[in-house]
Amino acid sequence: MYKVVIIGGGIQGCTVAAHLLHFNKVSKDELLIIDRFEQPLNKWKSIGKRIGMTYLRSPSVHHLDPDPYSLKKYAKVNDFAGAFLGHYGRPRLDMFNQHCEDIIERKELIDCWRQGMVTGLERAKGAWKVSIDQLKIVEVESVVLAMGMNDRPCFPKWTESILREHPHRIQHIFSEEIDEQQESFAVIGGGITAAHLVKTLTTRYFKPVTLIKRHPYRAADLDSDPGWLGPKYLTTFHQSKCYIERRSLINEARNRGSITKGLRSELRSLELSGKLDVKTDEVKKVRSTNSHVKIYLKAHKPVTVSKLILATGTEASLPGGKWLAETIARCGLPLAPCGFPIVNNDLEWMEGLYVTGALAELEIGPVARNIAGARKAAERIVNNFENYYEKS
Repeated sequence: MYKVVIIGGGIQGCTVAAHLLHFNKVSKDELLIIDRFEQPLNKWKSIGKRIGMTYLRSPSVHHLDPDPYSLKKYAKVNDFAGAFLGHYGRPRLDMFNQHCEDIIERKELIDCWRQGMVTGLERAKGAWKVSIDQLKIVEVESVVLAMGMNDRPCFPKWTESILREHPHRIQHIFSEEIDEQQESFAVIGGGITAAHLVKTLTTRYFKPVTLIKRHPYRAADLDSDPGWLGPKYLTTFHQSKCYIERRSLINEARNRGSITKGLRSELRSLELSGKLDVKTDEVKKVRSTNSHVKIYLKAHKPVTVSKLILATGTEASLPGGKWLAETIARCGLPLAPCGFPIVNNDLEWMEGLYVTGALAELEIGPVARNIAGARKAAERIVNNFENYYEKS
């Protein structure tokens, strides 16, 4: 029987795995990571490459390694040029990914890896039973839920007709690779994913790219105020026992739909050069044919392109889908009014069941979904394992 099964092999899951192994809470033989992809961080790498991101938004101290200064040391030893950018030392994406690969290799995470889809989770006789691909059941002492949100892209209601009639004319940036055969593009979204994508598209195509966003550029260096990384804001957050209030604080703290100041300057330069056409407006409807998409806006003339790309984020729902919903109902797992888990300080939802990422945000706070949140979750889980295994 395994000691720990981590469901999800993205940034969240790999960070927890690296911490557990680093602090000798489990051995390689006692750890299993289940993910639908063949390699760790597959979705993270593919989306970064797809949108052409060159520097992360996260500071230099946020990465998989327990040592916060590990990435800076790595950059120095390997003599990376332009390794970090700006006041917070935002790292080069290619360097960050190589650093991740180095950690994955050193910790031998691939030896703990199993490609597959989790289809069930239940508690029986003091252990957890994880069903994989409806074929195999793995018995384990503890489970860490580290599923991401990017496999549940948000499609606005006005996309229903085009998805039904001409799905090849629309895609979500989280769903698939960009069709390089298209002549012209419109991107829907006002956040950092959309900004990176239109910047990349303008370098690949002759025709101007259209960016359609509902609000003026919102410039912010980070996803939320740095005070949410420590006691400045988290003390008040944790003092509140009302989960409606906590959800409200999270929603207010997130810099949703924002981009860095540097990206804003770059997009404005592209606009002035004629490579980017920006419409600050709302989409009313779309009409599609086999050859093009016509986008009708509230305050501007219609825009006609050969491909519409959505950078509209993810659905406001729990990751995991049907099998997690069944586990919640079967085990009576507590949920806040917003539908997200109520967990203890150790991120334990029920005995031996831990959460990270979006599932942990009512305890970790606004940074839960990003790399800083992954580190915070890993630290709490590791600390609890230390106490647990010392007692047992």
